[in-house]
Amino acid sequence: MSGTEATVRAIHAAFNAKSVGLVGVSSDPRKFGYMALNTILGGGYEGGIYPVSPKGGELMGLKVYTSVSEIPVKLDLAVIVVSAESVPGVLLEAADKGAGAAAILSAGFREAGRPDLEDRIAAISLERGIRLMGPNIQGINYLPNKLCAMFFPVIKTKGPLAIVSQSGSVTAALSEWAADEGFGISAAVNLGNQVDICESDYLEFFAQDEDTRAIMMYLEGVKDGRRFLEVLEKVAPQKPIAICKAGRTTAGQKSAASHTGSLAGSHEVFEAACRQFGAVMAESVEALYDRAKALATLKRPKGNRVLTISSSGGAATLACDEAEAQGLSVPLLPVGMLDELKKLKLPALASLSNPIDLISLDSEHFKQVASLADKFDAADLLLMSFADPVPGAPEALKQLSAKLGASVAVSYMGGGKEEKAGRVEIQRAGIAVYPSPERAMQGIAAAVCEARYHRTPRERRQSMHVARYPVAAGAKDKSHFVPEPQAIELLAEYNIPYPEHGLAESAEEAAEVARKLGFPVVLKIVSPHVIHKSDMGGVRMDLLDEHAVREGFEIMVACVRTAVPEASIQGTLVCCQAEPGLEVIVGAIQDPVFGPTVMFGLGGVFAEVLNDVSFRIAPLSALDAEEMIHEIKGYPLLAGVRGRGPMAVGQLANLLLEVSRLVVEHPEMMELDLNPIRVYEQRLLALDARIIVRALPENPSNGHKANKRISTSNSC
Repeated sequence: MSGTEATVRAIHAAFNAKSVGLVGVSSDPRKFGYMALNTILGGGYEGGIYPVSPKGGELMGLKVYTSVSEIPVKLDLAVIVVSAESVPGVLLEAADKGAGAAAILSAGFREAGRPDLEDRIAAISLERGIRLMGPNIQGINYLPNKLCAMFFPVIKTKGPLAIVSQSGSVTAALSEWAADEGFGISAAVNLGNQVDICESDYLEFFAQDEDTRAIMMYLEGVKDGRRFLEVLEKVAPQKPIAICKAGRTTAGQKSAASHTGSLAGSHEVFEAACRQFGAVMAESVEALYDRAKALATLKRPKGNRVLTISSSGGAATLACDEAEAQGLSVPLLPVGMLDELKKLKLPALASLSNPIDLISLDSEHFKQVASLADKFDAADLLLMSFADPVPGAPEALKQLSAKLGASVAVSYMGGGKEEKAGRVEIQRAGIAVYPSPERAMQGIAAAVCEARYHRTPRERRQSMHVARYPVAAGAKDKSHFVPEPQAIELLAEYNIPYPEHGLAESAEEAAEVARKLGFPVVLKIVSPHVIHKSDMGGVRMDLLDEHAVREGFEIMVACVRTAVPEASIQGTLVCCQAEPGLEVIVGAIQDPVFGPTVMFGLGGVFAEVLNDVSFRIAPLSALDAEEMIHEIKGYPLLAGVRGRGPMAVGQLANLLLEVSRLVVEHPEMMELDLNPIRVYEQRLLALDARIIVRALPENPSNGHKANKRISTSNSC
């Protein structure tokens, strides 16, 4: 049995425990030990409950044991609510009682400056085979077993959503929203410090859980980035996944030497990585809930066509606006459907276009129009927008959902008792209801996005198991800039074209090289201490003859010596000057979470000011490279505008694949900038290359052999 299979079995055994020992109970309602027992009982757990406290006695009708060893039966699960210092001893006792897992609700470990305690319980887990959830968690709730082992809340409304969250408050909020609306959850898991079982393990479990139809995750980080992506890629085809990543405004490490580094905030890379491997991203907890509801209820749509049927013109307009903002199609109604609509006894002022404004509160009208839309295949998804109380809406929607080919979502903002009761009844039937047309369309868009991912043929990805060396603190201080001549040699190994060039150590040599290359030429300073050459006067362009080259050489060297007196100048690079073309930027970094990561965007102001860039985790597939190019806002410039033909997009995709291969095969490469790359209709050229490397230990952390490394010497 693999480690992953064993962990999934351990989670299954813990969630389906028949005997639970609750260690650290209290008779004080203000204490967590009291809350946890009250919640387990309130959730309706039907297994054996064995409270433990040194005081013994009786609590809430149950005998309280003075120690775990006193419990008369074998334990399946220990729920621990004692001081952090006491947890190791309790774990040993629980292991002696046969417990296969422990949910450690206690805090006071690494997050409180006690990594020693965390290391101790991790060691006990390995030695005794007891699997750990937490520590520092609010608890777990698995509704198929009625096991609500949390401080709060008591959630008993069973539904299709599984919650995996690094925040106890978010876990509670999502659970309560789903319960209050009658939608319900299958499970809620708080991650805490993840000393053992982590978010990837829970993903593996819920992929196999028959009671879960969609998984929503609130994450602040992941335990092992590469493994998380591997699991995500495997699970996404089985169960849709929505993720909200906290820390949107944390820019991550900036790079003084790299445009790529400064453009790659940790949040942008994290979101791109999750999308790349099949997850739907959400910008807020509310959006996470909305998207997950749609993923759990809507059949995977065949396309992005949406038809709105509304009781209100205003609500219909709002729906139409949001549909366009989300990239959804609002098609014209088929002629045959229009003819049939006119035969119905609809209100005279009804607007028979998409969106359809019925100006009616008759649920039968909604049924008739939706049935016609299905008959004529007018849309892939239907939004039923009730902007007023619609009597009979729940029953009508149940009937429609059962017979329609298109998926149905509901916006209900009619107000009053009719809406409140109707929303719950509709959602209990497995149909997602939203409080506004905009939120409904955002949910629909998530379902369309997820379906599109699975419709797109995807080649088998190269192994994600690449040599990994964590980006340690202070790595920048130990890094080295690779002089451009050496960088160009490396690019050539990966079929990345660079203008014809030569090296010169004097003005006369520079003139001679230029004469052989042909004019005009560009001079670039070669120095390990000058990274941003243009900023230091280290670039001279438009040199049309030998005299200009000699003069340019002397001026350039003088400028650099003034700007960077300590610079060791090794000469100049003399390059054929490229013709004007469209400029793009391609880069790569070692992301601290996911490892080698590739970036693409338009060059110049588009990359730096508009931040019009895309990211993917390496190794890239051909589809990844294609998607990177197409998803930037500036793609129309590459496709050809205003009479100009399309650029060499195919060659650009190949270049992205080569950069991906380069950064995977050279884990010592911290940053790579090819900026600009000049793209033409038939070819492209990398006009500048900046590479930052770091010294690596002999063996990567994951045991893979490192490839041949780039020299970190500063010689040419």
